[in-house]
Amino acid sequence: MQADFAREVLSRLPLAEAVLRWWRWVAAPLFLLSLFARHRGAGYEKVLSFGMLVQLIADALLEHRGSGRKSFARAQENGQLEASVQAVYQKLGRVPLGLSEAWLAESTDRVWPVYPQGATSAVPPSMQAFRVLVVDGKAIKRVAKRLKPLRGRQGGVLGGKALVALEVARGLAVAMATDPDGETNEAKLVPALLPQVRARMAGPRLWVADRQFCDLRQTAAFAAEQDHFVVRYHPKTHFCPDPTHGTQSGHDPQGRQWVEDWGWLGSERATQRRFVRRITLARPGEETVILLTDLLDAEQYPANDLLALYLARWGIERVFQQITEVFHLQALIGTTPQGTVFQLAFCLLLYNLLQVVRAYVATAQARPPATISTALLFDDVQRQLVALTELVPPPTVAPLFEPFPSPDSLCTYLSRLLGTVWTSRWLKAPAKKPKPPTVRKAIRGNQTSVYRLLVAYHQQGVTSRAQ
Repeated sequence: MQADFAREVLSRLPLAEAVLRWWRWVAAPLFLLSLFARHRGAGYEKVLSFGMLVQLIADALLEHRGSGRKSFARAQENGQLEASVQAVYQKLGRVPLGLSEAWLAESTDRVWPVYPQGATSAVPPSMQAFRVLVVDGKAIKRVAKRLKPLRGRQGGVLGGKALVALEVARGLAVAMATDPDGETNEAKLVPALLPQVRARMAGPRLWVADRQFCDLRQTAAFAAEQDHFVVRYHPKTHFCPDPTHGTQSGHDPQGRQWVEDWGWLGSERATQRRFVRRITLARPGEETVILLTDLLDAEQYPANDLLALYLARWGIERVFQQITEVFHLQALIGTTPQGTVFQLAFCLLLYNLLQVVRAYVATAQARPPATISTALLFDDVQRQLVALTELVPPPTVAPLFEPFPSPDSLCTYLSRLLGTVWTSRWLKAPAKKPKPPTVRKAIRGNQTSVYRLLVAYHQQGVTSRAQ
């Protein structure tokens, strides 16, 4: 009788069912066991397994608005958690950075076969032969000052830092490279990120990045293995025009004029000097945009396509905003660099989850996925998950989700389940005229990272004992 009631409740909550079935595919127990065994470092499992930690953090982010304590207490109440709440926090604080990186990358590997075909964002026609990837850094902010070295600290405290790669066509976070120091320069993480992506995505790839990646070392890394790049120019690296090449000019769809020329990035003595194409877009009342690319053929790769592609780089900024506001990255559960990085990986994976659900809904409605609000869709997902948890005990729900033998069978099921789920409330509001950006002045010394405070605290302890 209880099982029949659970099935009836689940049938009335299609979004919750879709998310839970997708989650059980991505976070399968055998996969989590294998992942932990390969990337655990000095970590170990005793009372609290990695799979249980994953489920607890998932419940906190999906149902409890980022509150770890509520999730842990609910699990204790249901008999799912045998360890103490303090033990969970300590376990989270020791998750190796390599495990967090692998958790995002290998879980996303399991997402690709499930993503619906045809539900991709528009890439300029001349660029469709490439796998277009945007890279940008994310420092994790608003760390709670619960650790002893952080108490009484004035100003903000940063957790770890990550350099994230986003695949433009599907809008999925592919991989990330991390550092425990939130103040580190993300350009240092490029050598760790690019091999992860190249191992998972066949070329040729086109890397899109902002001006902090405009130097000879980073452009050489982007151009390796027959890849290409589009980066915004930074004057820290000299550009020397080639007088043997003429200039060309034109206008973008908004009527603004651009000029393109060709030349050398780097001085004559630089060993990694590179011949590039430069596109300069004049924006009246705003800063001029200057792009550099090694796609030299102006006819095959028009300037307007490259400008549109660079504009798509803002997609990763929207991802960072959504994982902060929608998936509660501003409510950090852990306070160590390792704990904050693991939560970032988790939020990026949940973002990927919502992109898959949104893509199925959009496909059924024959509309572009970008017209559906991720935040509004997640509000209804969260409401249905909470309703299911309140009405049906978790041990009763689990047997209802039989494993799928293949990605195709899961795709078929999700298409049928989400094919009739629709409300106009999920539509994005019409775009408004953008307001001029607010000029922010950096205040030096007003924030630091948890990593630097912990290092200083431990060094002080060593010095005190030595004396």
